[in-house]
Amino acid sequence: MAVYKIFPEKSATLYSYYPTLNTGLDEILELSTFESITSTNEVSRIITKFPDSEINDIITNKVGTASFDAYLKFYLANASSLPLNYKIFCHPLASDWNVGTGRLANLPITTDGVSWGYTQESGSGVWFNPLAFPAGQTGSYQSGSNVGGGLWWTGSQYQATQSFTRISDKDIELKVTNTVNAWNSSSIANYGFILKH
Repeated sequence: MAVYKIFPEKSATLYSYYPTLNTGLDEILELSTFESITSTNEVSRIITKFPDSEINDIITNKVGTASFDAYLKFYLANASSLPLNYKIFCHPLASDWNVGTGRLANLPITTDGVSWGYTQESGSGVWFNPLAFPAGQTGSYQSGSNVGGGLWWTGSQYQATQSFTRISDKDIELKVTNTVNAWNSSSIANYGFILKH
């Protein structure tokens, strides 16, 4: 059985604590829940997109009519303060986004691309209208000025999950075959994946 690898064309981390921060150039992506220095519950999410041309080329010219499975893989760089048991969720994104040129450590922060609050740059392209999600889509909503965190497809056929225990390997490997098939058939547009707790 052949294995084909595709690498992302863009990735970023969305931080609820920094709603306009862009991290499009960071090498490390963060997926977490944490309590901030102001004692508020905060989260970070990963978004990543793979090129349509490479997905379609592999399915059309290499796989053909044979059945296949597609997996999304991330390798752990560092972990701290992990709960005994937790679960990761992955959904296809339902909105396009600009990767930007920021890094978490930039001062002042870079705001020229995707962030918790915006799909394009700070003040441009919100993820969604929290009062009216499109059919079959949802996002997270936090009150006040911290609206955002992505917009994704909700159908169970698209959701991938992975559970972790105290002793399990912490690398992420999610079966995303249904989403890849939907992208290839143009049932939904390929804006990438969102990973969240």
